[in-house]
Amino acid sequence: MEASTLTINTSKLTFVSTLQERIAEIMAAANLTVGQIAELTGVSSSAVTQWKDGPTKTIKASPATKLAAKTGYSAIWISTGEGAKRLAPQHSSISSEVGDRIELREMRKIPVVGEVKGGDDGYLEELEYPVGHGEGFVLYPTNDPNAYAVRVRGDSMHPRYRAGEFVIVEPNIEPQEGDDVVVACTNGKKMLKQLNWRRDGEIQLLSINNGYGPLTVYEHEIQTIQLVAGRARRNALQF
Repeated sequence: MEASTLTINTSKLTFVSTLQERIAEIMAAANLTVGQIAELTGVSSSAVTQWKDGPTKTIKASPATKLAAKTGYSAIWISTGEGAKRLAPQHSSISSEVGDRIELREMRKIPVVGEVKGGDDGYLEELEYPVGHGEGFVLYPTNDPNAYAVRVRGDSMHPRYRAGEFVIVEPNIEPQEGDDVVVACTNGKKMLKQLNWRRDGEIQLLSINNGYGPLTVYEHEIQTIQLVAGRARRNALQF
């Protein structure tokens, strides 16, 4: 008896991304921070953080349309993950109120310079590779020539950053309120936090996993504060 075969037409299959994956792609391609997306769409930074990290699964039509107008992505795709990712530009004599679209960035090779995990005291434990023993690179859209990546170890920063993923840092981009940042203190310690506010020579930082309360430090206690531009999946590693 001849064995039967099953043929699947893959062109008919539709793969719908999660909201978190779509927002991460838009932020990376359009060089947008959490604070900038909040300003563009007229929502709070905390709302954008929920789009970016969960548990929100869809975006309402109004903010999705505003974000689409600025980035060139489809509002329907932004909101639901369905349909065309980008729509063909429409030519019109009517002037737009949203201004010029944001220029999308090209993919670059970002070097993986080490590993990090959250310590019991809320600070990062760096596990840097010996000189000459890097782990390759990940592809990520950025215009920062000094951008770098570090691999996350452990689950202390879950669900924002999962074990095995890569955190992408853009040291030359000024972080805004609501953005995740890598903070290096003058005492040698480092933290991965969310920038809550800056004023009167002080900075307040929020915990990534809500395991610790807000931390307020003086600016003179901080050596550097660098923007976390996004994250890359575990399988993004290349050599």
